[in-house]
Amino acid sequence: MDLKHVLQRAAGVNRRFVYYLESKGYISPTRLPKERISRRDYSEQDLLVVRETWKYHRQGFSLQAAYDLGVKRERQITYVGLQVGAKSQLTVLQRLMETPEALEAGVVYADTADILVKMATPRESDLYEALVPLLVDTGVAGLPSIWRVRDRFAKAAGTRPKEGKTGMMAYLMLKVPGTGVAEVMDILREMEGVVEASTVYGESDVIVRVEVPSQDALDSLVMNDIHGIPSVESTRTYLVVGRTHWERSSTTP
Repeated sequence: MDLKHVLQRAAGVNRRFVYYLESKGYISPTRLPKERISRRDYSEQDLLVVRETWKYHRQGFSLQAAYDLGVKRERQITYVGLQVGAKSQLTVLQRLMETPEALEAGVVYADTADILVKMATPRESDLYEALVPLLVDTGVAGLPSIWRVRDRFAKAAGTRPKEGKTGMMAYLMLKVPGTGVAEVMDILREMEGVVEASTVYGESDVIVRVEVPSQDALDSLVMNDIHGIPSVESTRTYLVVGRTHWERSSTTP
């Protein structure tokens, strides 16, 4: 992408800051020769570095500290449940797609949330800084449900259902005694249809994402396989509404 598109996608950034990052070696755009001057071609990774470094640099951090915090620091994964209402669901989903911290989101059938979002932020405060403007701008009322991830696994793409074969997606909230969480995670890792699982802080102990070809397959997975795990005390199923779920191609915001 050219510099114009970088500036459009990194709000508040100016040319001087982008060139300064390049001079310091933080980004390395490809130089494309032209008749008089070379043109820079910026990658998605360059954009990420510019956007995230600028976000913390403008808060007063030194350039190195801003880069380390925005790019190098490991991010905290958090699931967020939003009570949105039917008329605002598509608007909120669109806004979430424009929110770099949001990794995936979808409308779900549940009693405690209408939209479930997975987010990644370097600091806990960054989660709220990303959420609050979205909630205010879209008129979402009520406090979001928050589940902070302690440990997780996600299966490689080759072990997940092939494109076009997945008929249903759901998130399962499992209640598990503390002493049984590790065993449950090991069992879930081997189950067909389970593509990701996370141990979390909060009312639920494990959040599981499943992708299956049919309602019968989902019923069998939940009622027979997961309920069959001795340590699982109870489950809640958040069924994802078809065609509303989206996921970034990279887990890095």
